[in-house]
Amino acid sequence: MQPSIRPILPVQADVVALSAFDFGCILDKAEAEREAGRGALTELLGLSGAELGALRDAWAPRRPLDDLHLPAPVRPADEQAIATLILWKAGVVSSEARWLAAILARRSMEPGHLWEDLGLVARPALTALIARHLPGLARANAQNMRWKKFFYRQICSDSGFSLCLSPSCDACDERDACFAPD
Repeated sequence: MQPSIRPILPVQADVVALSAFDFGCILDKAEAEREAGRGALTELLGLSGAELGALRDAWAPRRPLDDLHLPAPVRPADEQAIATLILWKAGVVSSEARWLAAILARRSMEPGHLWEDLGLVARPALTALIARHLPGLARANAQNMRWKKFFYRQICSDSGFSLCLSPSCDACDERDACFAPD
């Protein structure tokens, strides 16, 4: 009997199915918020209507979406800084990376947990999504810091500024608030 040669990493079909699921969850959440009167899909996701249409065409081609005629929303400086950081750390150049950078940056402005604000089932689903589409960003968060905290910590450290009073995460009294349990 020959040993299996199936790779340990997910096969391409698995990655495609997971990617469609990722974007489906994000679109479901945004559409629910739109229906609740929270704004247009473009505002909720940080994408132009054209970008939203391209995302839909790639990952949910039969899905009807509103707001495809709208321009890109104006990004506040902190949202732009997060989007830039994500693309810089991602290690890939793709439409999905650009869409996710905009979406993650926009949804990081929301008060809840990022995974919840994306419509995902749990934080590990967000980490898996990031690992699939933005692998360099996932590797950069080797200590499993909560994603919003990680984004701001990276921006602060890259600019030589710190919102944290402790010299390092290990010396901080609020370490548990920033890092997920192992």
